[in-house]
Amino acid sequence: MSGERPPAPSVAGLPAAGVPSVIATERTDPMGGGGARPRPAPAAVDVIQLVVFRVGAEEYALDILRIKEIINPLRVTLVPKAPRFIEGVVELRGTILPVVDLRKRFDLPPTPMTRRSKYVIVGTHGRVVGLIVDAVSETLRVPRADLKPPPAFVGEAVASDYFLGVCYLKGRILFLLNLETILTSQERIHLGGLAAERRDPGSR
Repeated sequence: MSGERPPAPSVAGLPAAGVPSVIATERTDPMGGGGARPRPAPAAVDVIQLVVFRVGAEEYALDILRIKEIINPLRVTLVPKAPRFIEGVVELRGTILPVVDLRKRFDLPPTPMTRRSKYVIVGTHGRVVGLIVDAVSETLRVPRADLKPPPAFVGEAVASDYFLGVCYLKGRILFLLNLETILTSQERIHLGGLAAERRDPGSR
């Protein structure tokens, strides 16, 4: 009959964010005289975009907003009496940056650089620092609710302070790096001194 309502629209496919592009509808009891009534849209999911990289056999991640750029390794100038995990300093577009080897920071055995090695350039405590990683693999969008507190490491109370959280993703464990604690306050002062002192280019 001409007075009938058209059928309710079907739900469209879900986009990447997981929110339907068309609001689903439900029908009331036809005897109640009501028509199609819109169902409330689901609440937006708070997500964080992570850059995943590898150091040794483990996978780590950083909030993409903390990363300035990812580059291939540059020529490094060695710095006498620097902490063992400081690879040296590099010049990036006229700026001198300290470079931290995360393998050494995590007390892993050093290995030669490969074609997959990268420098992850980050900002921490008002300074720009390069982090040496074995490889950068991908970017992921993860709901913040999926991030869990870092586990307590037996006998390694300081180690858990390096991480903001842990994400379990399809059989993988990702450790979210805490840039604010990866270096102690004294080490940050030392890094600032390295960047200020080493102005002359050189190579190792």
